[in-house]
Amino acid sequence: MKRITLFIFLIGSGFLLSGCVASQQDMGVLREQLEELNTTITQMQSNQAELASKMDELNRTLSVSNENFNQLGDNFTRLSTKLDDISSAVHKMAQSQEGTNPSAQTVLPSELFDEAKNLLDKGVYDQAANGFKIYISKYPDTEQAQQAYIYLGDAYAAAGQTKQAAVAYATLLQKYPQSKLLPTARLKYALSIVPLGKKDEAKRYLNSVIKDFASSPEAALAKAELAKLK
Repeated sequence: MKRITLFIFLIGSGFLLSGCVASQQDMGVLREQLEELNTTITQMQSNQAELASKMDELNRTLSVSNENFNQLGDNFTRLSTKLDDISSAVHKMAQSQEGTNPSAQTVLPSELFDEAKNLLDKGVYDQAANGFKIYISKYPDTEQAQQAYIYLGDAYAAAGQTKQAAVAYATLLQKYPQSKLLPTARLKYALSIVPLGKKDEAKRYLNSVIKDFASSPEAALAKAELAKLK
């Protein structure tokens, strides 16, 4: 009987020892897996930091690009006003040679345009609007007439005259369907008609900016405005 009991004890002890060995092996595997997981997490954190750095660099590049784009637009505006001055001077010379009275055009286009723009920048919106209306009426065929419509709408919008602003932007869209200012005009027109209760029409114009001018700064702004309207 004692021999049987001893045999059973030895067998049971063997099982316990094998269980301990198995547990130690499992713990070793688990430690290896944890180490691999920690390594993976460390690598992911490093990749995230590198990605964040690249995003910051991209944002700085985009900022510089936008500044250059704005500067290019300003240079183009100044060039256009100079061309308008030359056109006006030639027109005056032609009138003088024909014996007609050129006194109706005593102010250069650039002077009138710049004065209206200065008033807009200073927040004198009513006078700025009047200045741009005079410019458009006097020089409707100049390159800057299109920009004058944009600034006219901006002056009205800043003064809280939303309907008049919408009309100014819409006039540009109607009169100059091939204008380089179409993305701006569509965007501003869409924003001006939202307070007028025309949200669905505004969405259509914002979507048209995204579709037709996908790479423009206005497209990014249109996406942001669409998100607000949902």
